[in-house]
Amino acid sequence: MLEKIIAALWESSSSPEEIPVDTVFLLSGNILDIGNTVNKFISAGKKVYVDIDFIGGLSPDHYGINYLKSLGVTGVITAKMHTYRLAHETGISAILRFFALDSRAVEKGIEQIIRNKIKAVEILPGIAACKVAKKLRSIASNITIVAAGLVDNEDEVKKLLECVDAISTSKKELWNYRR
Repeated sequence: MLEKIIAALWESSSSPEEIPVDTVFLLSGNILDIGNTVNKFISAGKKVYVDIDFIGGLSPDHYGINYLKSLGVTGVITAKMHTYRLAHETGISAILRFFALDSRAVEKGIEQIIRNKIKAVEILPGIAACKVAKKLRSIASNITIVAAGLVDNEDEVKKLLECVDAISTSKKELWNYRR
């Protein structure tokens, strides 16, 4: 189960002590530094998910996923169905990134989520998450839904948490949000 607020980190220079939440999404890096970055956060007691699609030099294949698993990450984030499936086959948690660009994209995305029995999704942009979550929950009530992107203030966080399980945000001022 994910925490309500997740720190989305675009910079690996962030210190774990600066982050008041227990879960981080690492959204950048490369094969040379990802090990140290992951270790830094795990050593501080954080749950770490890595967006495998955004790590330079790391392939989103069986080897890349096994490498991340060997580092001790909690899970991977990916926009690719194949990578999501590989992660589950490898025994690591995965979150499928879902872009709610328009009605057609939402319709097709939900079809894929249902057909592939996806357990966790991250819906972007966050402002579309409530609308998509309602449709998704009517078909797959046990799916974990994370909202991400364009979430700017506590009012939006409060509203989103009525619809989704968690919010991933890079806005430091929202990391301290308490319901």
